[in-house]
Amino acid sequence: MLLLAASLGFNVYLGLKIKRGPVEENTAKLSPGTKVDPVTAVGVDGKPLTISYDGTNKPTVFYVLSPSCIWCRRNQANIEKLAETKANDFRFIGLSLEEAGLKEYVEQYRLKFPVYAGITKETVQSLRLGGTPQTIIVSPEGKVLKVWSGAYIESMQPEVEAFFGIQLPGLISLSN
Repeated sequence: MLLLAASLGFNVYLGLKIKRGPVEENTAKLSPGTKVDPVTAVGVDGKPLTISYDGTNKPTVFYVLSPSCIWCRRNQANIEKLAETKANDFRFIGLSLEEAGLKEYVEQYRLKFPVYAGITKETVQSLRLGGTPQTIIVSPEGKVLKVWSGAYIESMQPEVEAFFGIQLPGLISLSN
């Protein structure tokens, strides 16, 4: 009976966690106005690079993902629409927290923006990266403008749409 009660309690916990959607794993939230360092990462081609903000005349949108993240896949139509519609106003860059399966992920979803992995510990700390997906917008001066943690669900989607001035398609259903 005790085992049954424990199992029921655990199932209720998991159900609530799924209903809430993805949760940010890093508790130290990145705030607008925070100055962030350039991003050091490795391209899919294996070449290291530094992504700086100066010299650009538009804000950078970092879309943080993981190839194994189900919420990243469900949010794919939204980030794709943003990147296609707002490419003239923003520079879109994907940052993957995992290298395994990244090349296949990029090919499968035909991402229209560059995606990098091999993110340094300093970059993870500077951007306070944790859960995926995460969207971070950085000004040309290197200051955080906006941060969204998780897929664009419920109240977050209208906020993202208002910020970018477009309507998003919403989450896609993954049935396998």
